[in-house]
Amino acid sequence: MFWKRKGARLLKTLSPYDRILCHVMTKRSDAQVYFTDNIDCAPIDRYIKDVEQQTGVRLSYLDVVNAALVRVYAKMPALNRFVMNGRVFANNDIKIAMAIKKSMRDDGDSTTIKVSYTGHETAAEVQEKFHKEIWKNKEADSSNSTDKLMETLMSLPTPILRVLVAILKWLDRINALPSSLIDALPFHSSIFVTYLKSIGIRSIYHHIYDFGTIGMFVCVGKEQYMPVVDRKTMEIKPAKLLEIKVVADERICDGLYHARAMRLFRKILEAPEQLSQPLEKVERDVE
Repeated sequence: MFWKRKGARLLKTLSPYDRILCHVMTKRSDAQVYFTDNIDCAPIDRYIKDVEQQTGVRLSYLDVVNAALVRVYAKMPALNRFVMNGRVFANNDIKIAMAIKKSMRDDGDSTTIKVSYTGHETAAEVQEKFHKEIWKNKEADSSNSTDKLMETLMSLPTPILRVLVAILKWLDRINALPSSLIDALPFHSSIFVTYLKSIGIRSIYHHIYDFGTIGMFVCVGKEQYMPVVDRKTMEIKPAKLLEIKVVADERICDGLYHARAMRLFRKILEAPEQLSQPLEKVERDVE
């Protein structure tokens, strides 16, 4: 039973090199790699305007970035892996987690949501699922399963809480964590997205949690006007750029695969109109 997990499957055909890395670097914090990119906002702005004119749907930068991430994970399934106790697993679906503020006040409550996707979704469908979950949790007196679990844990005396958290981590490592806790905990997702653009600050590198299954942290910062070189004319011109920083677990796939994934992410954001069409085929990871 300890090689089976809810919502994931054990990968058995990985190379010896890929498997040994999980024992050399036993924690995600040992295996963090960092990536940053600045994306031209012009194609995204045009796409958002066109979609609103054609359908009446008002997409945000966050919606487009989330849709692009879902599309990348659907086409490059090795990104949706995670390492647990020296073994590599593949998630069955794509889960995006995100922390949100219930009000834009320093003392406003925060909560965390996670939304599951199949990979076939259009940008509008990604927005619909994500915003439905956001608004369900925006009410000041609302409480989701994550909030209820945190409230229960924090009601315990500190010594008992420390022991219980240690037990939960151990159960997670041996794949015996109850399904109800996996569903409630935000740490058990594919990606965690931090949208710092909403509070007007630049992007940061956010560490990956050693607990749970998140293999990539994506941070979207406030757009900046910067000089860029026009590839056609070789002239230097000002451009509005969206700053994106990524921290990833290098054990789940090799550097070439990660590089191809980041190039695909950029290509989608440079031509986001493709996100208006559903993806016909979602690639399946190896056995």
